[in-house]
Amino acid sequence: MYRVILADDNPIICKALENRIPWDELGLELSGVCHDGSDVLELIQSHSPHIMITDIKMPILDGIALIEQLRSHGYPLQIIIISGYNDFIYLKKAIDYDVAGYLLKPIQDEELMNSLQKAIGNLKEQEIASQMSRSARILELREFKRNASGLLASIIRGAESCVQSGKSLAELSFPSSYQWLLFQLPLQEGWRLCELTIEDIVEYEDVLRHRYRLACHLLLPSDTMLAVIAPSSEQFTSVTDLVSQMLQKDGIRSSHTTSKSFRSLTGMQRELMETIAGLYGQLYPSRFTAAPAGHTPFLTLKDQQVIGTHLSLHDYKGALAYVTEKLDLCLAAAPTPSQLDTFIKNLFNWYSNYDPAYYGMQEQMEAALLAALAFSSRQDMLDALARMAEPAADSGSKAVNVIHYIENHLNQPLTLNMLGKIFHHNSIYLGQLIKKETGIPFNQLVNKLRVERAEEILRRNPDVKLADLAYQLGFSDSKYFSKVFKKITGRPPSQSADSEM
Repeated sequence: MYRVILADDNPIICKALENRIPWDELGLELSGVCHDGSDVLELIQSHSPHIMITDIKMPILDGIALIEQLRSHGYPLQIIIISGYNDFIYLKKAIDYDVAGYLLKPIQDEELMNSLQKAIGNLKEQEIASQMSRSARILELREFKRNASGLLASIIRGAESCVQSGKSLAELSFPSSYQWLLFQLPLQEGWRLCELTIEDIVEYEDVLRHRYRLACHLLLPSDTMLAVIAPSSEQFTSVTDLVSQMLQKDGIRSSHTTSKSFRSLTGMQRELMETIAGLYGQLYPSRFTAAPAGHTPFLTLKDQQVIGTHLSLHDYKGALAYVTEKLDLCLAAAPTPSQLDTFIKNLFNWYSNYDPAYYGMQEQMEAALLAALAFSSRQDMLDALARMAEPAADSGSKAVNVIHYIENHLNQPLTLNMLGKIFHHNSIYLGQLIKKETGIPFNQLVNKLRVERAEEILRRNPDVKLADLAYQLGFSDSKYFSKVFKKITGRPPSQSADSEM
């Protein structure tokens, strides 16, 4: 529905317009009425109308002066003028300000309808142009942000001296003083890494720039961190609060930290590393060092053997107690973020060698540039080990482990024979367990989970190519994917995003 406001000093005319306009038929709704030109700006700011019907002569502020103010402030609403004056000067002014209609009193219904339909047509054209402009901007920014995020990732890995990185990152430097704002993006339900997209980042950036008119840059150097570069100003705290609200709206609870101000590329690099170390310190808590500190491993081959012995005997409590002790020793030694990441990745890799329940987590940790940020605290990481270490006591829990593995490997070929080898069960027996737990056969379950994942991706990114989506979800080709999708949902993938709107 398009919102309309009426501005005329004669209440009788306003009432007549209200009764003569077929609001529902045109897809319009009356949003407000005022009888004084000085009140119109306040009405526009509070109601954000799409169309304004205004008298050319009103007390305090006449229609032409009002339109001039609106255009100077950049308000894009469509305007229809009502006038008792058949005067060329007024008409020329109206043309100059690109009004949708100039109606002489007494107003004819046909002329009123034509003007409203023209205004509605203009609004629809603006929406199409805006969508096209946004799509083009997203395509343009997608590559830029990927490159910039990749360069930041290389710095995090320790490639500060890379000449190419330094040259490209110089494009992000600014003449004024700026700060880093880093947000932790933790594991989501089902132990999946957070899935913010370039489209999400562009939307966040648009909101920030519209709200504060600051040259903020948002980057995603890893699946566990969102980086914001914003000017050092009195509004920096407000930027922090707004990004936190946007993340929370998307179901992402996060911790964050900020850097000191920087003015140069060298300062940008140094503050990035120190801010990451500060964010780690908030989560674990411990003192972290941003500067490279030797390569002393915090988990040795002997540690692997001890942990392996506990796990092979299904002594998960003993393994967790040993891991807790080693983790505390690691944190007490003021490690670098990369040293803690190596600790975590090695740990989940060893666990997955002894228990298939850890395969999904191990792959998630390997994929994470900053694995330690996937957990909201030291205890969160230990709880993950303890929670997944509960041995399967019955057929139901065995089936749950297999289903969990399937959910985390939907992009790979999946067969009962393959899963039987991984979980050390007869494939026929495994298929029976899955059907008993879910009520549907194995192949139907896999297709159902893949289609549900496809719907989730399409909701977040309706422009994704079906061929790419099919490949990401383990389908042999896009035609088969579309056939399965329609069979399960009752509609083709191309209509999935529209149906959610």
